[in-house]
Amino acid sequence: MELWIELVGICGEACNELDEALVASIYSYAQWCWKSPNSETRTAVVCAFFEHLPTTPSLRRDMIHRLDQKTFIELKGAFQYHLSSTEFQHLEHEFLEAKRQHRRS
Repeated sequence: MELWIELVGICGEACNELDEALVASIYSYAQWCWKSPNSETRTAVVCAFFEHLPTTPSLRRDMIHRLDQKTFIELKGAFQYHLSSTEFQHLEHEFLEAKRQHRRS
């Protein structure tokens, strides 16, 4: 759990500094942990990383481009944890709109 607490902060800084390689590496590791057969590994990455993405402005903007729609839906409960119902609806709208625009380009 401590690792993910530290990595969410590092990822936020890397987003602000536009360190694409570091951000991509952290997301890749997070998604690998999310797919782990070990429930403790999945719980740690969800509670200490994914839950915090929508509440940190730089991570929220970035997550929209890093997660596919399937993963977003799988993590819906985690994203809702720190958000009100209205805030989650805005996040979901931002995410889906970004995916639509990406498909058009």
